Amino acid sequence: MEEIRVPAHSRLKASLALTLPGKGTEVTSDKPADQPKPKPKSSKLRRAVPIALILSGLLLTIVFGLRSVNSFRKLQYIQQQGLDRGTASAEAIQPWMTIRFIAVAYAVPEEYLYSALEIAFDRRNADRPLGQIQPVPPTPATGLPPKPIPDFGTLIVERAKAAVLDYRADPIATGLVDVRPWMSLRYISNSTGVPLDALFVQTGLSPTLNPDKPLDLLAEEEKYPGGPRALVEKVARALGIETGRGRP
Repeated sequence: MEEIRVPAHSRLKASLALTLPGKGTEVTSDKPADQPKPKPKSSKLRRAVPIALILSGLLLTIVFGLRSVNSFRKLQYIQQQGLDRGTASAEAIQPWMTIRFIAVAYAVPEEYLYSALEIAFDRRNADRPLGQIQPVPPTPATGLPPKPIPDFGTLIVERAKAAVLDYRADPIATGLVDVRPWMSLRYISNSTGVPLDALFVQTGLSPTLNPDKPLDLLAEEEKYPGGPRALVEKVARALGIETGRGRP
């Protein structure tokens, strides 16, 4: 009897027909339907970190930008009023200025300003703006803590203006304990009573230079041999006093 051979693709179709359900047959499975997997919390954190960094950077940019604008406005005011040339009027004094700034700009000894403003020695801070200075009011008899004096910032600015005018009318040589880089030749001259011309001769600087410029800036601009330190020491030797000691 002759053997009948069935093609391979026919056998495959027959096999699939036996194993696959027919139409209308419901197929059930114990495997649960696919559900969206919950996103890990770490992914939210990864998104939050860059946002926080961007916001922090933006905040820092705004803060430093405002400071830069404020510094530029102050520099512009200084130049317009002549505070960098010693030609400013006392009316140019502002609450943001410090005792040291006023001392250098107007060549008035710090000690004179402290005395005129009645600031006690233990409360002196040459780098504190006038608007932030508060006196120590007397303790009331009730024993309650003292209260700050209102509008004292405005009052002390007016007193600083009066102190500058009084000094110009009657200069007083308060003396110097030492010479500091922030001091100008005019400031040193007024504080010690040594003529300005004599200081120019002793330092070898040209008398045409700005005597109201701090020694460190003057030395840098004029490329003084040895730099600011050498100029400070030169002035100190000419006056017979120390350098870099005492109250800064």
